[in-house]
Amino acid sequence: MVHLNALETLIVVMFGALPTTSSAYVLASRMGGNGPYVAGLVSLSTVLGAVSLPIFLALAARS
Repeated sequence: MVHLNALETLIVVMFGALPTTSSAYVLASRMGGNGPYVAGLVSLSTVLGAVSLPIFLALAARS
């Protein structure tokens, strides 16, 4: 078990909750993947990250 102080815990939660980067779309498009599908996933993860990040930070701050 890793023992982290409150600030370190918040930083770990923030990095874990960050959405997928838009470079995934560029890579998928350039390498013959399904660009529109990846664009949808990037958009969805950004919206979910914006909604869930404050919730997870509030929960992490309590513990």
